[in-house]
Amino acid sequence: MGVRSFVKNTVKANTNVKGWSSWDSIKGNAKVVGRFIDDLKAPDAKVPPVSLTFEEAMKKYGMTEADVNKSMKTYLLTAIVCLVFSVAAFLWMLYLFYNGMFLSGLVSFSLSALMASYGFREHFYYFQMKHRKLNCTIGEWVSSFFSKR
Repeated sequence: MGVRSFVKNTVKANTNVKGWSSWDSIKGNAKVVGRFIDDLKAPDAKVPPVSLTFEEAMKKYGMTEADVNKSMKTYLLTAIVCLVFSVAAFLWMLYLFYNGMFLSGLVSFSLSALMASYGFREHFYYFQMKHRKLNCTIGEWVSSFFSKR
């Protein structure tokens, strides 16, 4: 029995890396993630854009002016609370990094980013209600902080 037959019968037959790593599952999951990314990048051409005005939306959902004012207060309060928690988590992250707890600091950073994104969403809703305009852009939201109105 030579070296070549030994390799063929033992090493090559007993090393099935694709089987060990479940290559078919990895390949299938990669295709699913690819389809998710394609869905995120390309807007659906079949769905017409929504062109409701603020007043039409109020009528559609049966909201009165008092309901809008109540919702505005709720959105603003939620945005402020989320901002406070975001700043607190960020300061906690700095403390953890200072003490050398890097993984805990990363978790705190992700919590801070999550709370900041929730705060942004709620304030953006408040901004749209305050200006009585739907489908506002982020540029309009940012420029509202720097205008003197």
